[in-house]
Amino acid sequence: MSEEKLKGTLYDDQEAVKHFRDFENRYYQQVTVTGVTGECPYGHTEGEQYRVSNCNNDGLCGALYTSIHHSIVTLHYWGSLPWSKNPNTYLGMCPEMKVQVEIRRMEKETRNLLKTQAQPRNMVGKGFPAIDKYRAFIEILDVDKVCTWGHGAGQKLEIDPFNAGDVCGFLYDKVYPYLNILLAGVTLPWMSEDDRVMYQICPDSYNQTSYRLFLEER
Repeated sequence: MSEEKLKGTLYDDQEAVKHFRDFENRYYQQVTVTGVTGECPYGHTEGEQYRVSNCNNDGLCGALYTSIHHSIVTLHYWGSLPWSKNPNTYLGMCPEMKVQVEIRRMEKETRNLLKTQAQPRNMVGKGFPAIDKYRAFIEILDVDKVCTWGHGAGQKLEIDPFNAGDVCGFLYDKVYPYLNILLAGVTLPWMSEDDRVMYQICPDSYNQTSYRLFLEER
């Protein structure tokens, strides 16, 4: 990123950058699997713990992560949920109603970015025909200013409805419904019939990371 491009932005002011980092990196959310009903296809088991944040999935199942992401964001930015007796915790469940979790806000000892590398789990052959047929990718096209998660133009990141990979949580949460639409074989109204590719900009409207979502046959 050129210095010229950053002039007049948040990242041109060191005090503003320090304030941003202190605020952004104060907390993480500890996700504990408290119960599993039946068999989780992703393989979650009772007692597992994950260190997640608004951007970091830590290898948590993508379907579970997106189902609790909005509340993770609330806790991450010092908020609380009105129905929770403890302002630092809440309970969640995966969309398949199999995995129950407790999410707890934890203050970090340092203000470093929490970024753990997710280890993908192979979901081929587990009863999901679309995943058996297709691989899904996010390709980063451009970053207008700075992606604080570290995405850059040219990155090609594989995802599926269970694996968020190393994609920023905000981006994965936004792309998730469209991922499942494409895997269902549906063409959205603004796509051409021959080119089922989704073009979008990430939720950070200030830095504006643009990307495309597309499928490839295995």
